[in-house]
Amino acid sequence: MLEKLNAKEKRTVLISAIACGLMLLYFLVLEPLSRDWGKVRSQLAAAREKAALLKMDPKDPQTQRQKRLLEMVPVLEMPAPDERQGPLLQETFTEQLKKAGLVSRRLQLVRGRALRTDASGYLVLNVQSQGSGTYQQIIKLLEDLPQNGYCAGVQKLVLKADRKDRQKLDWEMTVFTYTAR
Repeated sequence: MLEKLNAKEKRTVLISAIACGLMLLYFLVLEPLSRDWGKVRSQLAAAREKAALLKMDPKDPQTQRQKRLLEMVPVLEMPAPDERQGPLLQETFTEQLKKAGLVSRRLQLVRGRALRTDASGYLVLNVQSQGSGTYQQIIKLLEDLPQNGYCAGVQKLVLKADRKDRQKLDWEMTVFTYTAR
């Protein structure tokens, strides 16, 4: 069949076959490798950082200062899909409420708005809660909130003093997190 084609047609078939081969090579080999490349690089950087901390002398003041700084920085988990991230936030927030001694009358998970209109943007997920407690308990909860790796911040906090007992406060709080689409 190729014998019947003239030189120009043979060249066109050859260039088309090479282009098809290059596309197959790209989509079957290079593109899957590049898709996971960022994840692999971030894991490698984290592993190198851990290895560098292990190599440091524990008696060195620089190492001690770095260790204290790492303990002070709040923990934040990377956003997961909302079907996993929501219950994780709700569970850890409930544990923090119990730890602070606060009783929540209502705890509701509400899906918020998208941060960006494209598919790669994150969604905001809110946990609304109400309850009663003392001022010290609420302050203790707010102090412990940065230790919740799934909580990005407090969106709303309303405190109202009880009419009968001024030491008790009725509170309403909304905390939020970001979720992947």
